Amino acid sequence: MTTHDTDRKPGFWRRLWDRLTGRPSEPRGEQPATPPPAGAPVPPLTESIDAGAPMAIPSMGEAYDFQVQVEATWSAAVTDLGDLRTRADRHAESVRRAVREVVWQVGRDFAPHRALDAERAMGRALPAEFCFTDAGVSLRCHVRLRVRPDARVVEVLLPYSLMRVRADNVEAMAVRWRDILTGFAGQEVGDLVLPYAAQLADKSFAASVAGLENARHQARNDLADVLDRAAKSHTRVGLFEFAESYEAALHAFRRSQGLSDEGGDGS
Repeated sequence: MTTHDTDRKPGFWRRLWDRLTGRPSEPRGEQPATPPPAGAPVPPLTESIDAGAPMAIPSMGEAYDFQVQVEATWSAAVTDLGDLRTRADRHAESVRRAVREVVWQVGRDFAPHRALDAERAMGRALPAEFCFTDAGVSLRCHVRLRVRPDARVVEVLLPYSLMRVRADNVEAMAVRWRDILTGFAGQEVGDLVLPYAAQLADKSFAASVAGLENARHQARNDLADVLDRAAKSHTRVGLFEFAESYEAALHAFRRSQGLSDEGGDGS
């Protein structure tokens, strides 16, 4: 190959002289770009394609169906996405049938409201990928599933879901108000301030807490009366050691429950 003068690399003395005199070195001629080697592998292209309408898969009891949406991710060493989609379309129904065959067996193991658990089990049951050979090209398909309960089940679950959200919010608010009231009291008062916190959190919650507190208060009073009568009965029959034990237990119980520590009428 003939080498042009402008392509020759300057000699050592020429480069030294240019450096001493401050003269810039002449650039070498531009070298042509090296073309990629012939037959180099084409990097695979990937495309996620929605695999049609959701499949109705029977749940436990077969009265309701899970709605299973299939999303297929295809990959192949082709030159453009159009070619990949064309090849994927030729095998999409085969993938859909294979997925249906697997998830049909899994769906009956789960109650109709357990869509998330069914989705996870179906995903574990599927193979890692489906492989095809399409006109000499290796085609791979990875499948993901999204499972939702039957629309009729959703209608039943909706009120309970709303109640759960509301209960969580009321609980958080009641705990916050209890902490605030405890801080104002300047000491640890525990659940004694819960009825007051409930009134600030939610009216229905306050009514329920008040009813519970009244029932607990009545039960505490009843138990205190039983201990009081037992102490007096043992006193009448001369079992003073037992009477003193009941009396001590009665005073300790009254103090622990915030009740009036009264000794009774002495009868």
